Amino acid sequence: MKSCRRRDLESIVGSLNHACKAARPGRAFKRRLHDLLVTVDRDGRRVRQNREARADIEWWHQFGLSWNGTSFMKMMVEPTIPQEMMLSDASGGWGCGAVWKGRWFQLSWETACAAKGWTIMPKELLPIVVAAAVWSRHWRGKVVKARCDNMAVVATIQSGACKEKWAMHLMRCLAFIEATVPMTVVAEHMKGVDNVVADALSRDRRNVACSLMQDAEAEPVGVSKELMDLLLKEDHCWKEQDWDRLRSICSGRV
Repeated sequence: MKSCRRRDLESIVGSLNHACKAARPGRAFKRRLHDLLVTVDRDGRRVRQNREARADIEWWHQFGLSWNGTSFMKMMVEPTIPQEMMLSDASGGWGCGAVWKGRWFQLSWETACAAKGWTIMPKELLPIVVAAAVWSRHWRGKVVKARCDNMAVVATIQSGACKEKWAMHLMRCLAFIEATVPMTVVAEHMKGVDNVVADALSRDRRNVACSLMQDAEAEPVGVSKELMDLLLKEDHCWKEQDWDRLRSICSGRV
C-alpha cells in the first residue's frame, strides 16, 4: 500500500505510540511515520507513503511476528535483571572506541571514512552501536548502561529519537539489535575528565587506555568490515536483507 488516508496513518501512529510503552526499541521506528503525518493537515487527504515510512512499517511487521510481548518490560522493571556497564568516546580527529570488562576496540575515521564528515553527535553514538553488535551475545537478557560524555547522545538513547539523519539511522540499528537479542541499552552521562579510558582509545593511545583498565585484554575485539559497511550504508531505507545481515553479524554467523 503506497498511500492511505490521514486518519488511518494517525491511527497507526497512535497504536505504535502505545506499543512503544512495552516495546522500547520500537521508538526509533515511528519517528519517520510521525514526520510524514505532520506534513498533511486535513483528515480527508490521502498520504503518500514514502520509502522511509514503508521501511519502518515493514520493520514493525517483522518485529510483531517474533516478539513475545513481555521481554522488554521485564528487563526495565525487574530489579534482579543483570546489568552491564560500558564506556565509549569519540574524538573529532582520530576516531572512537569503547570498553567493557577489559575488552575494547577502537576505530579510526580513516577506516570508517564515511563517518569523517559527520558532526560529533553521531560519531559519539557509533561506538555504542558497534559495541552492542560485537558484544550482543554476552548481553542477552540484560540491561546495558552506556556511559559517555555527550549529553545529546544520552538524550537520544533515552528518548529513542532525534532530528540528526545519521544519528537516527544508528538509533534504528541499535533498536534492531536490542529487539533481536533481546537486550536494553540505557545511557548515562559522565564528565569528560572521568572518561579517560575511552578517551584514550578515541585518540589512538591504546597503551594509555590499557594501563588504566583492570584486566585489559592485550588485543582489541575485532570489528568486521561487514558490520562497518552496513552501519555506514548511505541508504537509510533498509530492506529485509539488510536487517538479516545485521542479525547474522550479531549472532556470529558471519
